[in-house]
Amino acid sequence: MKHGLNETIQVLAKKHGLDLSMYNEQFLEQIVEKRMMLSHVHDLLEYQRYISGNQDEVDTLRRSVNITHTEFFRNTLTFAHLEQWILPSLFEKRQEANELRIWSAGCSSGQEAYSIAILIENLQARNSKHLRYRIIATDIVESALAQAVEGIYRESEVQRLRLHDVHTFFTGKGDMYEVSDTLKQHVWFHTYDLLDNESAYPHESIFGNFDLVVCSNLLFYYKPEFRHGIMRKLINSMNPNGFLITGEAERQSTELFSEVYAVVPPSPIYRLRRNVQ
Repeated sequence: MKHGLNETIQVLAKKHGLDLSMYNEQFLEQIVEKRMMLSHVHDLLEYQRYISGNQDEVDTLRRSVNITHTEFFRNTLTFAHLEQWILPSLFEKRQEANELRIWSAGCSSGQEAYSIAILIENLQARNSKHLRYRIIATDIVESALAQAVEGIYRESEVQRLRLHDVHTFFTGKGDMYEVSDTLKQHVWFHTYDLLDNESAYPHESIFGNFDLVVCSNLLFYYKPEFRHGIMRKLINSMNPNGFLITGEAERQSTELFSEVYAVVPPSPIYRLRRNVQ
């Protein structure tokens, strides 16, 4: 399918301005095969003709490659490490006047960013020391970001949360739950393309310098050279000795960089060795 897939990518780029060349070929094959099946198209040549004059199908394909699936506290072990020692260690070493800065890259509909905010609020409730904190959460899918800003989720989506956290940080609205302003005031959602070569970090962060960067379950959708570029951007945005969290399947891509080292193998949690210039 590889040769035909490359031709399909060229058709999409030439006729519709849709560039899919950065995506992993296996991932693209799965997406295209699914779209062919749902469109009742039997081979790639026919699908190329189909998309040439079908903008609706091109738009659907565009949405299909922008994966937006996420959950609250998705990786249980990683969030346990965050709760038990990463966030407490960041708090302990920080002066109350200094802001704790976090970047949730590829945040989708916001559950990851709000999960981190819940941990921070609970940490503050257990301590007399209270710090300012800001979570910059970014994605390229504007519909997912709109849901994140709204902060309203189905009852089934909050099932992974502790009952205390649901009662403390959400307001029930029928079978829906809305995130409280206590969390929303600390989480800033913005559109940002991790493949943008013109910027080193989201403009809204002003100067980067993140104490914690989370980018999980995203890198493996891209070809190695694009994964490398994203990883370089993430590392360059971090404070000295800052923490980086990726997904389980992305550990190999992360460990190619000598600037970071694994702190709790086999969990995908890393720390910056030095300030990268």
